[in-house]
Amino acid sequence: MTYGLGILTFGTLGFVLAFAYVSIRALEKHKASGAPKSSLSRDGIAERLAQQAKADG
Repeated sequence: MTYGLGILTFGTLGFVLAFAYVSIRALEKHKASGAPKSSLSRDGIAERLAQQAKADG
């Protein structure tokens, strides 16, 4: 019983660490690409309005 619980514990921990690693890598890739922020974020709408004002100009 204890052996199985250890496998489940470390398996879950390993999955969480792998998922966190992949998530961080995807976030870094997104930031590096220069993609615009979501308009739902706090400063995303301000960024989009500033870009639009610059384009209208």
